[in-house]
Amino acid sequence: MPRFAPVCLSFCSLLLAACNTIPLPGPASNDASTAHDVQKQNLPPLLQATRTGDLAMVRSVLDQGADLHATDERGMTALMMAARDGHKEIVDLLLQRGAYVWKKNARGMTALAFASTRGHADIVNLLIECNANVNVRTLQGDTPLILASLYGHSEVARLLLAHGALVNLREANGITALMIAADGGYTEFVKLLLRHGADVHAATSGGESALYLAREKGFRQIINLLKRAGAVEPKGYRPSREIT
Repeated sequence: MPRFAPVCLSFCSLLLAACNTIPLPGPASNDASTAHDVQKQNLPPLLQATRTGDLAMVRSVLDQGADLHATDERGMTALMMAARDGHKEIVDLLLQRGAYVWKKNARGMTALAFASTRGHADIVNLLIECNANVNVRTLQGDTPLILASLYGHSEVARLLLAHGALVNLREANGITALMIAADGGYTEFVKLLLRHGADVHAATSGGESALYLAREKGFRQIINLLKRAGAVEPKGYRPSREIT
């Protein structure tokens, strides 16, 4: 097994945390099959409406007295679903009606965590304006910034950092956003983190740092950025690939 297997396993846990097992809806549809599929989920009325992505339907259900804070069996609220699926107008409506931004599902994911993972910067901004905690953690210890780093969502990261996201927080396995961004080859994300004081010396218990990850993947530009920021390779370290 590769030496970096613990971190690879951690990435998998991050992905699982970021994705809810409820199937993602496609574009809003009014056909009978879509309605039938939604009904089969046995979701509370507001969650059924939110899954369709139909703003008018969501407003109608709310006006009829639907429970704004209802959840499914996994603890998902309408706000989480709308934030995850990029339905900004629905998110805005739910927030206006008083939806809880701090609520977590069974995996510890908040609406902000979902929006950060999916790269919905406009929704992230809305949630932050409603005082969402930018450093909230999932059960795996993942913060919105760490989740955004999985896919290199730089605009999301800019918003989070501008509103107090702590750049050097680690998830449960000791991994930072900088390590993930370096491993993913997200150059702009790495630059952003470095400008906000990301620790280039941070490493896992096995000694894997952001520089190690970038070196192993062959990301020359990121390697140079990290070295200019003061990162050093361990004595005697030999990369598994040559950088040409």
